[in-house]
Amino acid sequence: MKKLLTLISIALFITSNSFAQLGEIKGIIKDETGPLPGVTVYIEVAGAKQGTATDANGKYTIKPVNSGTHAVYATYMGYKPMKINDVIVTSGNIAYVNVDMEIAATDLDIFTIVEKIHEIPLIDKGEPGVQHIDPKSFQRNPNRIDPIKAIAGLTAGVQLAPNGKDVMIRGARPTSTQFITDGVKSRTGEIGIPGLAVGSAKVYTSGIPSAYGDVTGGVIVVETKSYFDLAQKFK
Repeated sequence: MKKLLTLISIALFITSNSFAQLGEIKGIIKDETGPLPGVTVYIEVAGAKQGTATDANGKYTIKPVNSGTHAVYATYMGYKPMKINDVIVTSGNIAYVNVDMEIAATDLDIFTIVEKIHEIPLIDKGEPGVQHIDPKSFQRNPNRIDPIKAIAGLTAGVQLAPNGKDVMIRGARPTSTQFITDGVKSRTGEIGIPGLAVGSAKVYTSGIPSAYGDVTGGVIVVETKSYFDLAQKFK
């Protein structure tokens, strides 16, 4: 019985002594305008962080804290991180640590904004008689469903004939215009594919290469979309 009482006494002494070794750290975090809510405040104990965040009034409490000397850290976005050294915590007492945060000046990187108007130049300096219609320009055209009208609307010197189907280049007769789709000449004088299948086009209004034969008007060379372009379009 005596041994049991002795053990209980020792346990109570150790427990009370352990509680007596703990304290607290309290304070208010503010800047020049007043209290700051949401500031992260912590101490480091054996390499681990022990802390909290300030409430709506900028107040915080860290507990329980082992007796000893600690460093209090305060971090907040847009402000310099603060460190308060030599904060002494004693058993059963509260150490008050108030922190005035300082706004951090941030230098922004300088960017040069370049507007890219055309991926493919409308007029090639090496071939001034050729006008390019890139895929984006063609897809933005309200007449893209009808490729003839779309090309006529995007190209200088190209007009629709009164029947709304044939094309006249620089005033030449419609029969003087040659259509070539994916390297194949058109027998009917038309592109022969729907507008959604057109990828890009080149319109020769002058300086026509000999590979296209003896053409008195102009040549419209059309490239269709690949299978992968169409698959991505309707994905």
